[in-house]
Amino acid sequence: MNVLAQSELCRGLIENEIRTLHALSEELQAAAGQVLFREGDEGDGLYLVISGELEVLKRDGKGQDRQLATVGRGAVLGEMSLVQSGAPRSATVRAMGAVSLLRLPAARFQSLLGQDAVAALKVVRNLARVLSQRIAKLDQKVIKMLAEADAGRHEELSEFQKVLQNWSF
Repeated sequence: MNVLAQSELCRGLIENEIRTLHALSEELQAAAGQVLFREGDEGDGLYLVISGELEVLKRDGKGQDRQLATVGRGAVLGEMSLVQSGAPRSATVRAMGAVSLLRLPAARFQSLLGQDAVAALKVVRNLARVLSQRIAKLDQKVIKMLAEADAGRHEELSEFQKVLQNWSF
């Protein structure tokens, strides 16, 4: 429960609220090479890394998996499934060695959210904070890529930048 309490997911939650989330969660083990979920799979829950390392993979235009990141203790994966249950996974996640995880099933979280539980509302607030930080970092990377882009890719990156700037809700 210590990793959960220290995670960005539980920022601002009191001990009782953290216990509630922990009670809804399942502890899992993954062996080296085991895939937790694949890009395109239906999102059914969030994962919190207790120990070990995972790699995050994304298919490129040729159908090859490209490593986007490696994550370890405290990392949260699959968070979008808590707020957009059933939406397809945006990447594949695979264990690089033995991994211990906590899994919060989306259905259980949605039930808690439906009860207007303060813990669930705080988690949604924290997810929004994390996602907005990721978008800001992505914007910075796009701007950097535009500055460094050769003429052939400049048009493609400019179109991507326009998509990022044209949010509609």
